[in-house]
Amino acid sequence: MGRLAWSQVRFRPARALALILGVLVAATAFTVLTAASRTAQLRTVGKVSASYQPAYDILVRPAGSRTEVESETGTVQPDFLSGVYGGITMAQYRQVQQVPGVQVAAPIALIEYAELQAAIWEPVPAAALAGSGRQLYRVSTTWISDNGASRVMQPPGYLYVTPGRLTGGVNGLPATDGTGPGCWLPEGDFQPPGTDPFGVTAQSFTSCWSRVNQYDQPGGFHAAAGYYVTWTIPVLIAAIDPQAEAELDGLNKALVSGSYLKENEGSDGLTLPVLASSASGMNEYAETDLQQLTAPSAMPDMDAGWASALASVPASRTVTAGRTTAQQAYDTVLTGASPTVRLTTPVGTGAGNPVTGYWTVGPVGYQQTKAGALVPRPVVNPVSVWSTGTPFTVAMDDEDSQYRTVTPHVSTQAAASQVAVIKIAGVFDPARIESFDPLSEVPLGDYQPITAAPATAASRLALHGGDLLPSQNLGGLVSQPVNLVTTLSALPELENNPGYADGPARDPISTIRVRVAGVTGADALSRARVSAVAQQIEQRTGLDVDVVAGSSPSPVTIDLPAGRFGQPALTLTEGWVKEGVAVTILNAVDNQSVALFALILVVCVLFVGNAATAAVRGRRRELGVLASLGWRRSSLFATVLGEVAGTGLAAGLLAAAVAVPVSSALHLGASPGRALLAVPVATAVAVAGGLAPAWLAARADPVSSVRPPVLAVGRAHQPRGITALALLNVARTPGRSLVAAVSLGAGIAALTLLTAVTFAFRGMIVGSLLGDAVALQVRSVDYIAAGATVALGVLSVADVLFLNIRERAAELAALRSFGWRDGALARLVITEGAIIGVAGSLAGAGLGLAAASALSGQLPARLLAIAAAAVAAGIIVTAAAALAPAALLRRLPAAHLLAEE
Repeated sequence: MGRLAWSQVRFRPARALALILGVLVAATAFTVLTAASRTAQLRTVGKVSASYQPAYDILVRPAGSRTEVESETGTVQPDFLSGVYGGITMAQYRQVQQVPGVQVAAPIALIEYAELQAAIWEPVPAAALAGSGRQLYRVSTTWISDNGASRVMQPPGYLYVTPGRLTGGVNGLPATDGTGPGCWLPEGDFQPPGTDPFGVTAQSFTSCWSRVNQYDQPGGFHAAAGYYVTWTIPVLIAAIDPQAEAELDGLNKALVSGSYLKENEGSDGLTLPVLASSASGMNEYAETDLQQLTAPSAMPDMDAGWASALASVPASRTVTAGRTTAQQAYDTVLTGASPTVRLTTPVGTGAGNPVTGYWTVGPVGYQQTKAGALVPRPVVNPVSVWSTGTPFTVAMDDEDSQYRTVTPHVSTQAAASQVAVIKIAGVFDPARIESFDPLSEVPLGDYQPITAAPATAASRLALHGGDLLPSQNLGGLVSQPVNLVTTLSALPELENNPGYADGPARDPISTIRVRVAGVTGADALSRARVSAVAQQIEQRTGLDVDVVAGSSPSPVTIDLPAGRFGQPALTLTEGWVKEGVAVTILNAVDNQSVALFALILVVCVLFVGNAATAAVRGRRRELGVLASLGWRRSSLFATVLGEVAGTGLAAGLLAAAVAVPVSSALHLGASPGRALLAVPVATAVAVAGGLAPAWLAARADPVSSVRPPVLAVGRAHQPRGITALALLNVARTPGRSLVAAVSLGAGIAALTLLTAVTFAFRGMIVGSLLGDAVALQVRSVDYIAAGATVALGVLSVADVLFLNIRERAAELAALRSFGWRDGALARLVITEGAIIGVAGSLAGAGLGLAAASALSGQLPARLLAIAAAAVAAGIIVTAAAALAPAALLRRLPAAHLLAEE
């Protein structure tokens, strides 16, 4: 049998060479690419492991607080604390602490939004005060937020300068210089019920200044005339466990002044000790124009009606234009430089100012578009929310579009003595809080403001290249950060205090962030530890539990409607936390490489099987003679399979020899030991491909094999044209043509999927920063694998055309004798190849398109264009591969073939 097998290789070198070439390509590609894939996989696993553990591993929230969007998408909102004012009891917190494996359990209790007011003094330039007569000025302030997109005009205020002596102005009486009713209506004073909080009565102010005694109404004494720009800054107050917070994120190391909170601090009466953030978290500013008007002959009655009448009076000139920022106002609050500061005192002082009221806001509700974007639902907060009777000016921004329900909790007159008093113990810089890997970053608790980045060119232009940040609007899309931090021990001063209306007792804790002991990376043991702790917490407490270990920020598109004060409709992205990204990445990388290498081997098996089947058909007489001479079927089976196995062994040895230099040339890296894997791989592929042909050979019938083949009588076909004849020829060998089409389609499917991942989805399928960085970025090794698969598919098509030509040699010779030229015969063969190429390319591109669409959840136009390009490429390379078989037509011995017939 060995000599017979060798004779086949010796006397049919073309067939043996084709088999060796196909197996050689597959074995070399498999060996080199598995080495490169292993190296890339180790890098990926290392990167994922390094980015696996965020600041905490488990997020625990009140039962039912997980939103519908979070549940559907497997994400956690960046402002997951927004609107969650309690819901977890202290007893449940202790239960979480006692779960085995919990290293740190750091709670956060959202308490309230307090309105900090700061009045920044702006003097009138000395040159404008020259002279000794009366002067009247209009103060116009525009509040600008959203990087200039929103501009809210405040009703103007007025400054009256008199040469007379101002007297009075105490106990609610107006100050006067004796020439008129007097200066009155201080900004932000108590307003009667029903007053528009954004109208002239509530927002406009009048002030007076005397050249004689420098008396200023309201405010006291100033050396020069001036006015106040009054800011109302909402700050979020939260309570923590100081020790747990220090262990989790190093808040104690972020102090810039004062001292860190003590665990039991806050039990001395109604004092509320806090750490204050050094940053306001807002990028808003105010532009104020000071305009001089015609001075009256005497002091007018400076009430609201008079202010409204002056609003339309043209100015004689603009004296000055100034700008103040939210950070300036916030700094003024912290230092206590303003005489109208509310709710805070300078660092190091004793008792602070009372918290006369606070506000709570709800979360943003979203509806999802067909394209997957989120649209926030508008909320209409009644005017009564702002008309609380407290002596402060409502921010004009609160009149803008709102997406959060705002609820006031003001102090009652009967219990005013029981309200809490704020005392600043220290100031921390949120930028100094411990930073974590941005690829696995999770929100720590809103110390940093939640930002929304522009997602389109139009939105970037509208926001002047910046992000959307919080403003003074309490109900805006992006929430203000935590600015004041107190202790859990101080919660009773606000939580269960009868001094506040509508402030019933409640379970205080809003969320618990848990770090699990023994978590070192993305290994199976670490993942099991996190999962076990999460399950025990859920079982013991009944709370909502999210595993955020192995998560990564994922951009979520938000379509923000146009605002009321100039902000256009915007398309934004927020970095929501996508859970389980690390595990998804590791599985995807493994599956992707396995799928590509399996495609190479499958296509090679099809190629070998097709070629070996053709060889058996060409030797049907020889095998029939052997069977008639007494050869057993097992011997025939072993002979054919041995020939194919020998071919695979030879290809494997060649592949082992060329794997190392090829790997070095492509900078992929394959060791000599790994290169030797080509030998068993090539032999196994050849044997797998030769099983079916060997079985056919063993089933050979001696009588029918030696009898000349005669086709059964069938329906006659008269094809018209080369294309019709080519279609008929392809249909005559359906099995062979199908194998070639499937081989080509596998390569085109892989190429379509890889190209779609790269260009249509910017190198990421899981939609997260970590995925973009390490996981499904298509590597060069993947393209080489896809290219090898396409090459084998093209070889399969070319091999089918070779076989067709050899089996139909007499038929082609007859066509030549009837006057067909060599060019027409060549077009016939090329058309047959193109038909197989069209079928395989369409099927492969469709499969790749479906896979890419399933992975991304969408079908963009760019993906269709990529599929069309893959189909075109498959047809072109197949037609080009048909040129070599077509060239053999010129060497056909027509006379000899016709004589044999």
